[in-house]
Amino acid sequence: MSQAKVLFLGYGDIAQRTAQLMVAAGWQVVGACRHPDRKPAINGVEVVAADANNERELSALLAHEFDAIVVTLTPSDYSREGYHQGYVVPCRHLQHLLHQLANPPRVLYISSTGVYGHRNGEWVDETSPTKPDSDSGEMLLQAEQVIQGSPAAVSILRCSGIYGSGRERLQQQLREGSAVITPAWTNRIHSDDIAGFIAYLLENPAHNAPVYLVTDDEPLLQADAYQRMATRLGVSIDNLKRTDKVGPRGSKRLSNKLMRATGYVLKHPTL
Repeated sequence: MSQAKVLFLGYGDIAQRTAQLMVAAGWQVVGACRHPDRKPAINGVEVVAADANNERELSALLAHEFDAIVVTLTPSDYSREGYHQGYVVPCRHLQHLLHQLANPPRVLYISSTGVYGHRNGEWVDETSPTKPDSDSGEMLLQAEQVIQGSPAAVSILRCSGIYGSGRERLQQQLREGSAVITPAWTNRIHSDDIAGFIAYLLENPAHNAPVYLVTDDEPLLQADAYQRMATRLGVSIDNLKRTDKVGPRGSKRLSNKLMRATGYVLKHPTL
């Protein structure tokens, strides 16, 4: 039996974490990004230079016949156009190329729960209507729709707020006392669980729902989340500024029932 082969289109932190898991599972792993020389060496991972915005380079890459593609894109900048160039344009190229393949590989596309935009603390699951209220959310949803138009078996993984090693901006704000408490419901997922769930889906292809919410077991009011983090940091939130306005990320409670129904066990079930 030949070795299964996965391509990571975009090779940042989440892709690198997942790549290590797939090497350990016996897969052949290729990571594609603009600057391979800037990426850490991982034994068993071949990192190649390719620009997801360049259809010719993508075409040459897909000629290597992968069993699965994990798409983890980033915006060129945080403007509407930056998200369009970083997400929508590569998805158009990839969709076009997948239509040309006799046996297109499975695609796991990593997106964000920012496509929902709910602001009133509603419970949200995979069947909830998408109604982004930001430029980034609109572009992320447009990219999802483009890649879902490919002939491949596509699963969209909509991740909530990501935390974990290397993502410590909020901790720094709590230490500095510059964080602002809003009345919002918040949701999060550890970067190791995103990687773990991607790897789990690759190893268990029968779990192929069109959309999964990737989030932990416990939505928290922002004040409660900050209190837990502050306690671990040994700081107080008593003097933080508070506002009655919900921030740009909205206020919603995300359900992970479908994710849990696959059998995946969270390493970090709550904050």
